[in-house]
Amino acid sequence: MNIRKINRVGFIYLIPTSGEYQITDDHGFGIQRRPQLGFQYLCAVLKKRNIETDILDQTVSCFSIDWLLDKVRGYDMIGFYCSDCQEGKVKSYCQKIKQRYDLPILVGGPSTLTNSTFLNYGCDMVVHGEGEITIQQIVEYYQGERNIEEVKGISYIKDNQIVVAPPQDLIENLDQLPFPDRSKINPKFYYDYLLFDMKKPYITMIASRGCVNRCSYCTSCKIWGYRYRRRSVDNVLAEINQAVKDYGVRYISFQDDMFGVTNEWIEEFCVKLLARPYRIRWMVIVHPFSIKDDTERILKLMKKAGCSTLSFGLQSSCPEILKGINRSPGEPEQLRKTIKIANRIGFVTAVGYIFGLPGDTKETIKRTIDYSLGCGSLLASYYNLSILRGSEINLKYGDKNPTDLSEEEIIRMAVYATKKFYTRPKAILRISYFIAKNPGWLVIILVNGLPSILARIGFGRLKIKQGAQRLSS
Repeated sequence: MNIRKINRVGFIYLIPTSGEYQITDDHGFGIQRRPQLGFQYLCAVLKKRNIETDILDQTVSCFSIDWLLDKVRGYDMIGFYCSDCQEGKVKSYCQKIKQRYDLPILVGGPSTLTNSTFLNYGCDMVVHGEGEITIQQIVEYYQGERNIEEVKGISYIKDNQIVVAPPQDLIENLDQLPFPDRSKINPKFYYDYLLFDMKKPYITMIASRGCVNRCSYCTSCKIWGYRYRRRSVDNVLAEINQAVKDYGVRYISFQDDMFGVTNEWIEEFCVKLLARPYRIRWMVIVHPFSIKDDTERILKLMKKAGCSTLSFGLQSSCPEILKGINRSPGEPEQLRKTIKIANRIGFVTAVGYIFGLPGDTKETIKRTIDYSLGCGSLLASYYNLSILRGSEINLKYGDKNPTDLSEEEIIRMAVYATKKFYTRPKAILRISYFIAKNPGWLVIILVNGLPSILARIGFGRLKIKQGAQRLSS
């Protein structure tokens, strides 16, 4: 290997080729564009080593491969993020860049779980799992400060054979991480107008990594090493302080798989946030069993502290289906109780459902649709199952449909459920109430995102290629 100095690194995010789990191929960037938080963390750790970085986000600038081929000449190393629905595109871009430049190319992200095939397409190293330590070890390798055998959490080719290194050690204390380097993005380009009361500047944030659950359709637990790690309240608040001070942030979308987990952490967070001299709004993703104790008091405290939206993933209302995906059959009833309280307090409540799970039939999906219409949530999203590489479902079924229903039938039922939910007079009146509190939201949607909104609620361009994601080799 030729030793090279790594002075500048470019991180690249490509527009997915499809929203494979949605009922439409419309990506909806006019209404929702989230910043690449993982890249911001990598930029922050490299900044401490005096390495310059850039984030090239195709959802913002919509650059072409020709533009990128010219741009990457200025970097000493580049890295791609890759999910399953970006895999083919990332491989194509890697191949074209490698044909022109002798430039180290890295690929990381969910699609690298148990997958090293990027190495056959011009990629030099595949990064598996948490990247902050690994990216620094990779830099040390290219600068001649470390042997490749000492780099953990990667796969690479040696002597024409793929070598898979031991897993990288997890960062035990997340408080030791630098805050994401938000100077690498322009906040004005990012937003989420699916949140009725969102205000710009808007950012995403995480207070934890991992999940305490083991859902069979998900890979998060594997990506994070079957561990749940949580930052301290004071550390999260320090990041919020910086974001408000440096960027005037007014809305935070927490992307934790499960926010807070314990009432004690949530209560401490809310009390200390309320003591700040500023007011921000925020949303969280919560499990149906989250906040099942002392529910009303904790939710009132969250609302007072600025939380406005609760997003739940129930997936199915049928006990037999829930058991089959490692979920509890008691979740639907608990969720119904939580939503009733949350609605009374004034939250926006949203619930996600997945059709086409193992064991699903027309009857089980119909029962889930009926539940969704009566559970009380303001919003509902219906997805067709995306078979994620490395998930328990993937290991058991491969990329085959794990039900007797055709892909077309699953899509059709998701579209039917979406239309049914949003055409109810009750739903229209309730949504209109929240829109009336923020009329500027309606103006933005009419100007920028009406086709995407219509598609997402079943009244627009549907998927060109229907069905669950098929994994490429």
